[in-house]
Amino acid sequence: MKDDKFLFLSKYLWYADMLAFKNLGFSMTGAQYAALPFGPQLNNYRDLVDAIKKADITVAEPLSRDEERIIKNICKKFPNKRLVYNAAHREIIRKEKPNGAPILYSDAFRLTEIFR
Repeated sequence: MKDDKFLFLSKYLWYADMLAFKNLGFSMTGAQYAALPFGPQLNNYRDLVDAIKKADITVAEPLSRDEERIIKNICKKFPNKRLVYNAAHREIIRKEKPNGAPILYSDAFRLTEIFR
């Protein structure tokens, strides 16, 4: 997986985590996110890329139906990587943060682009 591909995939992951927190009361991954020049990003994504590549998916917990529904809805809303990338950049909860500042899960209640 190239880093640029991860850049786009991380926007889907960010929305999935934020919407899970908003709708279910917990995130899917527990990851921390920061406002960075290329949009919301895993706070330490460069450190995680190798670990993600090496992860054994056979030991991962299955997604719940609610989590699957959240992911499907995100994919329907943003059927290509450019749409999710642009939307994540327009989110006020990202724009209002200085570079490097954390984006908190409690901010999920102020998402707008996913609902347009």
